[in-house]
Amino acid sequence: MSNAEDIVNSQSEPDPNLLFVEEDSRFKLNFRLASEQMECLAEIDIFPEDISPLADHPSMKTDESIAVDIESDEDLSGEPAVVTQNTEPIITPPDLFWFLQQNNIIQTIDYSAVYDFCAAIEMGSTPAPTVLARGVEPVSGADGWFELTVKVSGEETEFEEDEEGNIDLRNLNAYSEIEPDQKLGTVHPPQDGIHGITVHGLPVLAERGQPFQLIAGEGVVLKYEDRVAFAVRSGRALFEKQIISVVDQLVVPGDIDLSIGNIDFNGFVEVKGDVPDDFDIKTTKGIKVSGHIGACNIESDSSIEITSMAGKDLGQITCYGDLHANFLNQVTVICYGDVYVTNEIRNSMIKSTGKVIVERGSIIGGSCTAMDGVEAKDFGTSSGQKTRVVAGIYFPDADRFDYLREQLKSINQQIDSISAALKPLKRHLERDDDIATSAEVRLTILNEKLDKLHEEKNNFSAEINASKPQEFSSQNPKINVFKSLKEGVSIVLGNTTEEIKIERAGPMSIIENTRDDCFRYLPLSPIQVTAAQIEKEIFAEEESLLVSE
Repeated sequence: MSNAEDIVNSQSEPDPNLLFVEEDSRFKLNFRLASEQMECLAEIDIFPEDISPLADHPSMKTDESIAVDIESDEDLSGEPAVVTQNTEPIITPPDLFWFLQQNNIIQTIDYSAVYDFCAAIEMGSTPAPTVLARGVEPVSGADGWFELTVKVSGEETEFEEDEEGNIDLRNLNAYSEIEPDQKLGTVHPPQDGIHGITVHGLPVLAERGQPFQLIAGEGVVLKYEDRVAFAVRSGRALFEKQIISVVDQLVVPGDIDLSIGNIDFNGFVEVKGDVPDDFDIKTTKGIKVSGHIGACNIESDSSIEITSMAGKDLGQITCYGDLHANFLNQVTVICYGDVYVTNEIRNSMIKSTGKVIVERGSIIGGSCTAMDGVEAKDFGTSSGQKTRVVAGIYFPDADRFDYLREQLKSINQQIDSISAALKPLKRHLERDDDIATSAEVRLTILNEKLDKLHEEKNNFSAEINASKPQEFSSQNPKINVFKSLKEGVSIVLGNTTEEIKIERAGPMSIIENTRDDCFRYLPLSPIQVTAAQIEKEIFAEEESLLVSE
């Protein structure tokens, strides 16, 4: 097929978007629909007068035509004839309004565009294709969304002032502590959209927003037609990719720093890096630190596993489970379980309601108290550094009795001081001298204070008399020494205390001789074998010897 035939065929096909055509000797105006009937586009071709395809048509000649018939070069008076031009606008705004209205385009007309279009023609230029009417696009409805009622991990931190207006930059409050049955958030439904109209004023329906599909992750349950999320366990909330979860683990991939801050978490915390000085960790389900810990407060309601800690006499570990560590130096440990140290405990204060076991190293300096026995390779140093080891004592009771005795001692000292001050004041009253009046006021104050001290003394004394140390089946006043017991080590077993004056070589087990108020240095036995069992066997053997004699 030739190019000419292609052109003829293409021109013969109707244009589905062509709405209206108006033409005369001066112009050809097309209205065309565009943007899926949301716009009416005007296109105009303006013809020069001498090449107008309709210029020779008799009906197009008027009295005001630019081209006029001239019978002669001169009129009757002999003057040249005047050629008059057509001053009527090619097309006016009312013309366009009428054309548009005839095509059912009324309420969507862009009046400013119409006036600009006609103004360009009047200025002698051909305007570019112009949108003269514009429909209103529909607006889709807002999608459904999930409104959180708790802070999730990863949100901005919130600093809080203390009573004095100070802010601790380590307390970031980076997430909410979630409790079981706590509401986490609500799913809001999608909204209806705003309908649009075409250039002809026909409605264009708007889409309703998409519903939000909330997914319940671990530790979360959805209720009320899956619109409200509740926690089923404690922990911290995570919200990612439409999944709401409550996890009881917090993993720090590196060191603790100001971007992490202090950690107070209702769950398990793992730190894969270091914990520098002055950063605290408190949890309910355990702690694991792969790096080094400085002078910090570490506390957990469950077990704690760390590599090493140098507390500088400020750091403290409070553990309500077992404690596992490689090295402890200048640390205070309060453990309601067993303490297992691989290498060494140095210059620390250790208190345990279970056992204290140093597998390959020493206990040097400080003090170590364990209810179920103490075991280490070495105790003390060759230089005679003071080291205190106590076994078989439940330290919470011991600490309470120590506190009560300290309070009684302080009260008695205050009573003695006040009693000594009362005597000279009473003499002033008896003499009735110049300071008798002030002495009387002072006596009244001191007597009131003395009465309160006696009341406190009676309360503390009553508690001491009514209390007695608790007894436990696992209680084991026993120390196992694998290699050496150095000079300067002070040992407390039951009611017996002794300071080692001469170094002793192990292996050996040390228990109390309850009959003679001294120690028994015996061959090494497992720490699980209690001192009571060993002494019972000794007593049985002694009795059998007596019987045989």
